Amino acid sequence: MTDVLGRRVMLAAAVAVGTAAFVAGLLVARGGDAASAAGPPGVVAAGSFTSGAWGTQGRAAIVRRADGSLKLTFTGFQTQRAPELWVLLEPENGAGDRRQLAPLQHPWGSQEYDLPSELARHPLQRVIIFCAKCNKVWGSASLQRVHA
Repeated sequence: MTDVLGRRVMLAAAVAVGTAAFVAGLLVARGGDAASAAGPPGVVAAGSFTSGAWGTQGRAAIVRRADGSLKLTFTGFQTQRAPELWVLLEPENGAGDRRQLAPLQHPWGSQEYDLPSELARHPLQRVIIFCAKCNKVWGSASLQRVHA
C-alpha cells in the first residue's frame, strides 16, 4: 500500500514539475515576466530628452529591478505644464505604432512608470511627451541600449 502511495506522490510531483516548465516556457516565448527577469538589475537603455513644441529636458531610462520588473524612469525632467500630457512609446526603428503608456505624472521632477516585460527584448524606444489637447509633441528621448 505504501509503495503505491509513493508512486502516486512521485507521479504527481513529476506532473507538477513538467507543468511548471511548460508554463515558464510559454512566458519566455510570449515575453512574460520570466523574460524580463533574464538579465541583471540595472539600466537597460537610456537617453536625454530634446525639445519639441515646448522646452523639454531631462533623462529617461528603462530600468530592470531586482524582481525582474521594468520601469521607465525620468530624472532631472522638466517640460511645460499643460492639460492632457501623455507618455508615449514608439519603436526607435519606426517599425510599429506608438503606444500610449500613461498620463504624465508631473511636468517636472523624477518619476517612474511600469513597463510591459516585452521591452526587455526591444529596449530601443523613443519616449514621447505628447499633448493630446493640441496634438503636439512636447519633447522626446531616444533610448540607446546601455552595455554593462
